[in-house]
Amino acid sequence: MSVYGWRMPTNTPSPTHTARCIRCNRTLRGAKSVAAGIGPTCAKKVAAETADYSPEQAAKAVRLVAAGEVVKAPSKAFHGLHLVRGTYYATTTDCSCEGAQAHMACYHTLAVRLTVAA
Repeated sequence: MSVYGWRMPTNTPSPTHTARCIRCNRTLRGAKSVAAGIGPTCAKKVAAETADYSPEQAAKAVRLVAAGEVVKAPSKAFHGLHLVRGTYYATTTDCSCEGAQAHMACYHTLAVRLTVAA
């Protein structure tokens, strides 16, 4: 289902599961928000953060965050270092992937930006 401009996995609440926003983890109440997996306020913030990226990159970054694949890496030397997909180290401005090393826009950095902004 495409809501707020990107495809999200179904986030259907059940009697034992309450739908939560992938960005801020608040309870979702509206049907459109539950279907998208993100609330309207967070959707606006995500749209602002993703303006410099292609729709495909933004969708990939949102899926990474939704899947919990962006985690803070324990590091005393690098503040704000995150491990993305268990493979790449990224901050809000730089990433260890080949695309970022070639000075191209990297959706891993966007995923970290979305995680930090939550």
